[in-house]
Order: sequence, then structure tokens, then C-alpha cells
Amino acid sequence: MTVRLHASLETVLGRLGAEFGEQLTYPGIYRGSRLNVAPVLVEREGVSTVVISEADSDACRVMVPGVGKSVYGRYFDWDKDMAAPVRTFAQAVRDIAGDGTILCEAALPLVRYQALAESGPVELFGMPEPRPLFVYAKKRGEIEAQWLATRDADAAAFAPFVATLRDGARLVDAMTASARGFGPLDALCTEKGFPALYITAPHEVEMFTGLPARAVEQQGMGVLFRPGEAEITIHAEKPILRGDFRHVGTCAGLAQALGNCSHDVIAIQKDHISVGEFASLAQTGIRFEDAAYVIRRWQDRRAGDDAVYFFFAANAVLKGIDAARAFFARNAEGEITERDLVAAYHQGVSRFARHYGFADRVGSYFDIVHSGARTLLPATAGDYPVRVSDRTIKFDMGLTVSDAFGCIRGVSDIARTICAEAEIEALHDRLRNILIDELIPAIRPGMSGAQVHEIGVDLLRPLEAEFRRLGLLPEGKGVDGYLRDCGHTIQRQTISSVYFLPGVGEKVENGMLGCTEYVWPIGDILIAVEDGYLVTPEGGIAFTVEGEG
Repeated sequence: MTVRLHASLETVLGRLGAEFGEQLTYPGIYRGSRLNVAPVLVEREGVSTVVISEADSDACRVMVPGVGKSVYGRYFDWDKDMAAPVRTFAQAVRDIAGDGTILCEAALPLVRYQALAESGPVELFGMPEPRPLFVYAKKRGEIEAQWLATRDADAAAFAPFVATLRDGARLVDAMTASARGFGPLDALCTEKGFPALYITAPHEVEMFTGLPARAVEQQGMGVLFRPGEAEITIHAEKPILRGDFRHVGTCAGLAQALGNCSHDVIAIQKDHISVGEFASLAQTGIRFEDAAYVIRRWQDRRAGDDAVYFFFAANAVLKGIDAARAFFARNAEGEITERDLVAAYHQGVSRFARHYGFADRVGSYFDIVHSGARTLLPATAGDYPVRVSDRTIKFDMGLTVSDAFGCIRGVSDIARTICAEAEIEALHDRLRNILIDELIPAIRPGMSGAQVHEIGVDLLRPLEAEFRRLGLLPEGKGVDGYLRDCGHTIQRQTISSVYFLPGVGEKVENGMLGCTEYVWPIGDILIAVEDGYLVTPEGGIAFTVEGEG
């Protein structure tokens, strides 16, 4: 009996359908490690089964018929037992494959492969051919100078709007107050004992080259970063014909390139590099550590350098949601789909972007729009109807914002809900006021994710009776059962180093950015509110609140 696991999105989506792919949410959110969260397809005895996270599983409604489904992970819902054991990716695969050997496509990210290998025998197919590499060096100071020049120009263009926000003067100052650059990454590498990092994900390589991810991917680039050194080493499958990249040689492949660098330890992106690509590195004798924490924490720490892009992205979302609300109100008696609302939303975003000089530099990060009646999961908008009779219609929206060179510098993660009933709408607005007036100001440098979550839950206690009266709490449960995160830090993707959840000891720091949120899913009601914040020594400042007038 042969069991095959297909990991490449090209194969999985080719088998399950383009519409299925369009309704996946998390492969787009995890820009640096898409395949580490993407569904895989397992074939056993002629039967195909998709293995998919629960958070993305609503997409299975539109996949081709005749394919089974195996779900791992858990997304918060008041009607679930959140204390029950959570099934892992490896368990979900083994439930289909059994204890025998799995033939695994070599495109699978290393960290997923290692989890599977711990659960039983695994063999690989589709191994990549070795690729010769051109080797270049680029001065990291040039990249930092590019960041500052574009940041300062965009801050000047957007300052008139930021000045109109509550705490506008402080937020305007914050847009150009810091220039941490690669400094925090040097410190993190020293702290973890990493003499070098090897970065393979185009989304992250962008930060080490000053080139947009599309160009990085086209050139087949990877980068070797050594803390404290003035130059960054770039490996490329194709020649880079630019004066700011100094050609220093060639090598037969990645194993030779890293083997020649004289480091006993190198940290790599285990959630991105494929097991097939990694297999060639075993001969080097190098110990490969995981760079995920260092990369995320560095980008959290330097996000404040690029505050203007986060301020813009968050407020552009709000303008877009206003446009979608107005469109919905005008056409409430017609036939409207979730995608119609998304189209109206993006028109509002575009108008805002054009006004402040960001036209053609804003992209969709994620468009989560759906009624609570359709699903309580964070599903990407599809061809599903939305009606005035829907008790709630959730918007959880993300945008990417690029600089003048096309490099992504910030994203947004902002939520609002259209509520059909006045009492639910009033509750929604009260939750939002708690976020911007109480929770965000309570966030201070040095607080752990668990401490912020505890405050967030405490602030819900005065609403417990109201939740219960409106049927928004299951029998026997109180707000102490709110085990969903109350927010997180944010960087060039929403996958960050601090989540506001019980047990999270990682701490927020001065100058970090993030989002606070309440998401309340039960029955056919899904209330979501989410706002952005900047951490200061005096407490967090919301950057999604209009001025007092």
C-alpha cells in the first residue's frame, strides 16, 4: 500500500480546484511560510483526503467532490471545549496514512517534515536538482538608507491625516522617531548564539536586499546575514545586473555556499525551506537552528521605524469598511454577495490611497467578510449572499503597503461588524470603546502577552450579564472562558512574536505596534472589533481613532 502526501500548492489546488484556493485564508496571511500552513493532499488506496487547519476548513465547501477531509488545530468558538486536546498536523496525516511509510513530496517545509518523521517512517519524492548560484554582496547601510529615505517621504505625505487622529501630534512624531534598522537583529543573533542566518522566504529576503519579493522570487535569491558585518551575502540563481550588488563569485549549490562560510551553526527558516532543499545541507556538518523567533522578534522590534505604513494601512481599512457599509445600505434590498462588499471596500481604500499619494502601493492582504450565519471561522469572502436579515456581517481586513521601491513595509489587521439588531450593535460599539479607551492605554513596555490578555478579560466582566441576557454566553460559562487572544503585535505580517493569550511570557516593548481585538462567535452571531496601537512608556496609543473635532 502506497500513501503519498502532496505538498506543493500547484498540485493541491490543481486537484481541489481554483475556487478552493481562492477561499483559503491562512496561506496568504503567513507570507513568509505559506506551505507551513497550507492544506496538503494525502492519497491512500485511490482515495484522496485534504489535511487542513480548522481555521481554513470552510474552504472545503467549494472543493471538488469526492475528496475527504481531515482537520487539525482549533479555532475559538464559545460552543467548543477549548480545554480538550488539539489534534496536530502530523496526527491528522497519520489518521489517514496509518503507521506505514509515507511518500512525501520534497516541497514540504522542513518543520512539517520533521513532525511527520517523528510520527513514523517517511520517504521523499520530487527531490530538486542542485542549482548553481551567483554570489553577491550588498552593504546593509545602503538598505537602511533606502528604508529611511522612503519612510521619511511617505511620513511627510501622510502627516496631515495622522494629525487629525486622537493623539495626532504624538503619532506624527512617532512616524520618524526611530531608526533601529538591523541593530535589533544583531542583538538577537548574539543573544541566541547565532553567528549567521540564512534567509530563504522571499517575503523576508526582501528586507535583506531592498528588492521586492517578486523580484527576489524571480531571481531565486537567498541571503546570508552575519550580525555586525557591514555587508550581506546574496545567493541568486540568475545574475543580478545592478551596481549596488557586488559580484564576488559563484558556487555549485547551496551546500557549497554555506559550507564555505566557516560557521558551525547557522539559523535557517525551518518553516519555509523545503525538506528537499535542506537534504543537500546534511553533508556540510553545520548545525542548523531555527531562525523563526529571531526573524519575527526583530521585525516586531523594528516595526516602529515604519509606523507610517501601519498607520496608513489601518486607516485605509476603516475608509474601505465605511464604503462597504454605505454600499450595503444603498443596495440592501438587492442581491449582494460577500465579494460585492469586498469590491466596494477596495474602492474606498483606493480613494483614500490616491488622496495621500499611495496609489498602486496598496494590496489586499486578506479579505475576511462573511455573516455569522455562514460560518464562525475566519473565511475569505466568497460567492455567498449577505442580507439585511443576517444578524452580523463580519469584516476582518488586512492590507499590505509598499514603499516607492515596491517593498512591503507594513500591513493592517482591523475588524468591524455590521449588526442588524440595535442591542448587538450597541454591544459591538461598547467592545470597541473598551479596546481604544481602556485596553490599549493599559499596554505598557515589559508586559507579557498573558498579562495583557488578563486585563482584556477583566475588562469584559462588567458586560457578562449583558452577554448572558442576549444569549451570547453558553449555559455555565462566563467571560473567564474567553480563551481567544485579545490581540497581538504586528510587523510586516500579522504572524508576530507576542500574542495576548494565557501562558504567553513574551513581552511587548516600547515602540512596538499591534492590534487589540475581541471576537465573539456563538450560534449565528459573530461580533468582531479590532484596533491598532503603538506602545509608549506611558501606555498604548490607538492609531485608528478620529480626533475629538
